[in-house]
Amino acid sequence: MTLARPDTDFAHSTPAPAMPVTFDGMLGWYSAGFSGRGVVLCGTLGYEQISAGRGWRRLASDLTAAGYPTLRFDYPGEGDSADPASADVETLVTAIGKAVRFMREQGGAEEIVLVGLRLGATLAALAAEEGGIDRLVLLAPFASGRAYLREMTIRTKTIDQLPDGRPFPQDPAAPVFGGFRPAPSLLASLATVDLAKRPPAPVPDVLWLGPDPAGLAARLRAGGSTVTTGPFPGLAPFLSNALISETPTNVFATVAGFVAQGAPASFGSPSLAPAASPITGSGWSETVIRFADNVGIVCAPESPAPDTPAVLFLNSGVNPRSGYGRQTTELARHLAAEGVRSLRMDMRGVGDAEDRPDKAPPLYTLDALPEARAGIDRLDEGNGVVVTGNCSGAFFGFHLICTDPRVRAAVISNLYCFDWDPANDLAAALKPSFRSPAAYASLLKQKDAWRRVLRGEVKVRAIAGRLAGIAMGRLRQIAGKIMQPFPSATSVAGRIAAFRKRGAKLVLVFSAGESGIGEVAVHLGRSPATVARRLGHDMVVLSDTDHNMSTQGAQDRMRRLITDTLASTRR
Repeated sequence: MTLARPDTDFAHSTPAPAMPVTFDGMLGWYSAGFSGRGVVLCGTLGYEQISAGRGWRRLASDLTAAGYPTLRFDYPGEGDSADPASADVETLVTAIGKAVRFMREQGGAEEIVLVGLRLGATLAALAAEEGGIDRLVLLAPFASGRAYLREMTIRTKTIDQLPDGRPFPQDPAAPVFGGFRPAPSLLASLATVDLAKRPPAPVPDVLWLGPDPAGLAARLRAGGSTVTTGPFPGLAPFLSNALISETPTNVFATVAGFVAQGAPASFGSPSLAPAASPITGSGWSETVIRFADNVGIVCAPESPAPDTPAVLFLNSGVNPRSGYGRQTTELARHLAAEGVRSLRMDMRGVGDAEDRPDKAPPLYTLDALPEARAGIDRLDEGNGVVVTGNCSGAFFGFHLICTDPRVRAAVISNLYCFDWDPANDLAAALKPSFRSPAAYASLLKQKDAWRRVLRGEVKVRAIAGRLAGIAMGRLRQIAGKIMQPFPSATSVAGRIAAFRKRGAKLVLVFSAGESGIGEVAVHLGRSPATVARRLGHDMVVLSDTDHNMSTQGAQDRMRRLITDTLASTRR
């Protein structure tokens, strides 16, 4: 099903660039348009929104290109917005109302369209109950908060796993959904939400795409709304994983057509929003900066600690600058409360940064290093910087400390490799189904693993081929070391020795079972003592945590490692 877009004065206008805006402690991205109909995008929460992030940004851009002023934003307690005084459903619904008010007052919108995704669609339906919404788009909404919690509980069993395949250690009283820890007050209030037990929202026109097991579309029709329904093909690929997320272009074209139906005529020049003001909290103040094609958040302390390096947070994989489970935002604000300035940035192809020329994410590609150096340019005030990142962020952190003398230290976690051969298959290497040899050895000690092998659920040939490839690669590296027993200046050990000579420090952290531990053994030695001698201290291995360091214990340890490293590098 496709809704035709009417031919209007503004349908093919040049879109205004998305600009950062702040309102009531929330960070948003607003694009001016020529239509009197404004669109507010109500995203979903947590892991699903991280997965949908780049596609959601694309939808906003497409709507703006068609002439409609558009606002997308982070809810309180999500992304880069401030934390709310109370985290519950009412707070989230109120946030949508504030976004609508912004669109009317700052964007000059005469009419409002709410577009909600998943739980954001449920929240948008609740917000529309207050009236004043002209059109409502519900993309695969949950009929109830309990349905949302039930689905997230099921999905976390496949999303949240330890490197050896064991389930993520969960606390039933404080569950983790894809790295995110919803506040107990939010969980309690979600359990009371049931759209089937509420009066239908008084919205003239509604577009519902996706399943409707509770028959809520019929309830909306009974309430007087004109409701158009249809499928949501591609929902699972859109929300399953940020690394492989596929934008549902046909669905978004349908949304754009619905937004365009009967839109008021152009009213001339677009209404520009005021520049974003800082978002503040206890001991910190945050400002959005844009440099070249990159976007960042500078988190500044109220009382800067003297002679202390700043901290540069690098994107981990394709996670936005707020980090997996919002870890980076929380850590940046914690450091600011201790007097440490930081920048969490999006490289091109991630978060709110522009696309790379090849449209690919910036994974293990050294041509992204100049962007990180530009971040250092904006951050360093004379005391140098400490860089930190996980996985591909760790890769960039290692190469920055090797090549940029302003980097005083790097605290990097779950490094996959020190150097990447562009001839290798990146997609195959990063597949979650392939683990380290130690992880497979641990996995085969579990009875359930053998049952899965016998049922044909485990791809034994693929695993064997992957392990053989790892073994051959390490044999080649070992043979090279035999031929050249002393580290060359370009070897990993040689580069570490060089930056240690200038006083820089590398802290390596791994989740137990990560394949990168084998890389350390090849390049720095198989015994912990040899590794410690080359690093100048012990390598850190954390048990019972996942690749993304999502457990509270791992996050606390990373925080201590960074603060200890900062203390040791003060001038």
